[in-house]
Amino acid sequence: MINWNQMIGHQVEMYLGISLMAILILSIIVIVLWINLIAFKKKFKQLMKGAEGQNIETIMLDQQKAMEAHHKTAEENRDRMEAIEEQLKDCVQRVGIVRFNAFDDIGSSLSYSIAVLDDHMNGVVLTGIHGRYESSSYAKEVKRGVSEQHLSVEEVEAIRIAREKHQRQEAQA
Repeated sequence: MINWNQMIGHQVEMYLGISLMAILILSIIVIVLWINLIAFKKKFKQLMKGAEGQNIETIMLDQQKAMEAHHKTAEENRDRMEAIEEQLKDCVQRVGIVRFNAFDDIGSSLSYSIAVLDDHMNGVVLTGIHGRYESSSYAKEVKRGVSEQHLSVEEVEAIRIAREKHQRQEAQA
């Protein structure tokens, strides 16, 4: 005959072993969850720093509005910069200077030609001729790097220097 006490005893031992194993596994899970909760609390406190009494949805909506305002400002600044860059093309950007001795009997290279040009190579060439007893100055308009008036060798050289100096600056940038 079957001994019910032995059979129930084996089953109790088996159920007790399974229960202890489940308790051990659940204890490990609780410990891991507790550690994660502590880490989450630290991150949450950092996130909510300075936001006492506000809910997170309000904070995030405020942040989104602020970001949209920053994007709008950045676009406006980009548009302004593009307009300024266009205006700069019409400003003096290229300057070339040539000093020379216009007369053999006068030293120190007191005569000069100065090319003052914008980004489109438009502007003026100013030339000052200094002699022993008199001085003369000339201004000749330059469009696209050429002038309708006859240019002297020194004036052409001043335009070339202005062009090359600007090209070197662009290459370095």
